[in-house]
Amino acid sequence: MSDEQVQQPSDDSRITRLSSLPPRPAASDEMGYDLSDAASGDNVVREYEQRYSAAREPKAKIKAMPRSYSTAHVSEEERMWAAAAHASAWLTLLGGIVTIGAIIPLSIFVPLAIYFVFRKKSDFVAFHALQAFVLQLLGTVGALVLLLVGGTIWTVGMVVSALLVMVLIGVVLVPLWGVIGIALLLVVLALPFAMLFYSAVAGYRTYRGEDYRYPFIAQWVDRQLAGGLLNAA
Repeated sequence: MSDEQVQQPSDDSRITRLSSLPPRPAASDEMGYDLSDAASGDNVVREYEQRYSAAREPKAKIKAMPRSYSTAHVSEEERMWAAAAHASAWLTLLGGIVTIGAIIPLSIFVPLAIYFVFRKKSDFVAFHALQAFVLQLLGTVGALVLLLVGGTIWTVGMVVSALLVMVLIGVVLVPLWGVIGIALLLVVLALPFAMLFYSAVAGYRTYRGEDYRYPFIAQWVDRQLAGGLLNAA
């Protein structure tokens, strides 16, 4: 054995040797599959799932907003005609009482006539005239139809209930049907008075330049003006 001292490599030579080492093989699992390829495959699958799920998500429906009838530049004439359309409900009801209903087939069309005059001139007046027309239809024709149809059904039901008294079932049905008849009569009587109340409020507020809207009626009228049959007329 030689007594010569073994020379240790210098730090520079170590660095050189380490930097010249062959590239480190990619990590693999016990079965020999390349884990780097698996990781890249997972990334592809994840990206595909994100795109596919985003494509399948239902798009939020854009709710159509009602048209805005600005009152910023409404003239006094527009305010007057809008108020007149609403106030014509009083002419319909009071005139109907005086003429025993003879004027109603004409007076209910006063707001509709105002609509056709102003539909190309003022959206504000046209909208409120149509509101007033629908309200008068519900307060007059609607009440009459409800009275006739509901009254016919109630009469038939009361006759049947009276006949069933013989088998004791009518003992319960007759008073129950009587309560239904009273409720129906109250609804029929309430419709004209509700028409007068809302028309008075609407006439006052539109004359002041406000964009007053009837409950439920305003939304339906607005849809018709935006894209319904009334818009095409």
